[in-house]
Amino acid sequence: MFAGIYQILHTPFTDAGEIDWESLGAQIDFCLKAGVHGLVTPMMASEFFALSDAERTEVVEYTLSAVNRRVPVLIGVQGLTERIALAFAEHAAAHGADGLLAMPPYLRKASTPGVESYFRQLAQLGLPLMIQNAPAPVGSPLSPRALADLLRDEPTIEYIKEETPPILQRITQIRELAGDACKGVFGGANGLFLPEELARGACGNMPAGGVVDIQVRIYDRYMAGDRAGAEALHFRLLPLLIHAQTHGVTFHKWLLWRRGVLASSHARDPQQLPLDEHDKRTIEQRWQLVADEALADYPLFGQGERP
Repeated sequence: MFAGIYQILHTPFTDAGEIDWESLGAQIDFCLKAGVHGLVTPMMASEFFALSDAERTEVVEYTLSAVNRRVPVLIGVQGLTERIALAFAEHAAAHGADGLLAMPPYLRKASTPGVESYFRQLAQLGLPLMIQNAPAPVGSPLSPRALADLLRDEPTIEYIKEETPPILQRITQIRELAGDACKGVFGGANGLFLPEELARGACGNMPAGGVVDIQVRIYDRYMAGDRAGAEALHFRLLPLLIHAQTHGVTFHKWLLWRRGVLASSHARDPQQLPLDEHDKRTIEQRWQLVADEALADYPLFGQGERP
């Protein structure tokens, strides 16, 4: 069963914009040292939309080889069309993916029947399939009822990543409507609602990466029965998660660079929202609220220092 904190890996780039394979390996090592329960790539936080098809498949092959079954790896196979998504899914299956994750076609939106057909076709490959139910404008979200129908009708559609507001209510509705046909619902949104999601029966969360070591501790404490301790740590982390919601991949890559995981914070996302100097100082200040819970090998370096 897939459960826990499954970090979505970022695609590291050099300052010149080329994929930095050494930093990708360092990021995988960081995640495994943090105790992640699984990894995911390439998704929105991975900037999959800014990768060529060849780069996407290279990232998949590198990640699966580097992880070497130490934790489950889910591969994002979303495509502009059903045919393209199937090609990515077949490649992932051939290279040892533990499961598939996909959102619907994300540029020219399919009708609801088209979206359902898309997922039914991906389900035929035999690997566990998770539906990313992402909101507009990128996603084409399905209702909890439609998701429950797919879960019941297609045995290999086993999980949902629910990101459409109201996320918490929809987690409850999916679980109630799908029953045992749903093996689990993951949350997203950078883990902003992690304790509340777990309280509603979510099996985990798929955050982006700058603070994943702290989010693993929140999850592990909650699952060990220390709900108060998990919530207290989550509340300390919230100021940073607010910045993550605002700045997205820019926040996470900068934080991973500041912590010495990535060699560069470069992003290809054409809509990235840069951090200014005030943002950076504020993030460093907010980091002190949770620094004692972070991995000792990956501190936040002092103002102005480069790892």
